[in-house]
Amino acid sequence: MKNNINQLINGFVILLGAVFLLYSVINESISVYFKVAGLIFIMFGAYRASNHWVAHRDDHLFKDVEKEKEKEKEELEKGE
Repeated sequence: MKNNINQLINGFVILLGAVFLLYSVINESISVYFKVAGLIFIMFGAYRASNHWVAHRDDHLFKDVEKEKEKEKEELEKGE
């Protein structure tokens, strides 16, 4: 559950940065700081997302190994 919330936050930060950039492109009288803030939000969100992906890239492998170990235990218990 915590991983899903982190992914949601990362996506929201990226979306917020995109909204800032789009608004600054549509409304030309907006300050340059809006564009800078949009870029910073996008880069921060992308940085957090990539760190999250790297930290959890092999999670599916561990789940498969755990399932195999459980099956082996069940087979051993049935054999006894």
